[in-house]
Amino acid sequence: MICKYCHLKTHFIDKCPTIICKKCKDIGHPQWLCKNVIDTKNMEKKYQFTDEIKKKQPEYVIEKDINYYLKLQHESWGNLLSD
Repeated sequence: MICKYCHLKTHFIDKCPTIICKKCKDIGHPQWLCKNVIDTKNMEKKYQFTDEIKKKQPEYVIEKDINYYLKLQHESWGNLLSD
């Protein structure tokens, strides 16, 4: 008998005292044995995406084609850091 979570030989994963449930975040039982009912409307907003978190698009986009890089061919490294 060996626990696949904490690797102790005294119990199985179903009875692990240190395992954290992914559904209710309680310690002592795995998610497949969770008896706690969670209201999905009142869940933490920690895992939900909002418009604030999404990456904002830049106001202007520099198109970097071959001509852009040909202009940089004779520039010094110090001047390139400002881009």
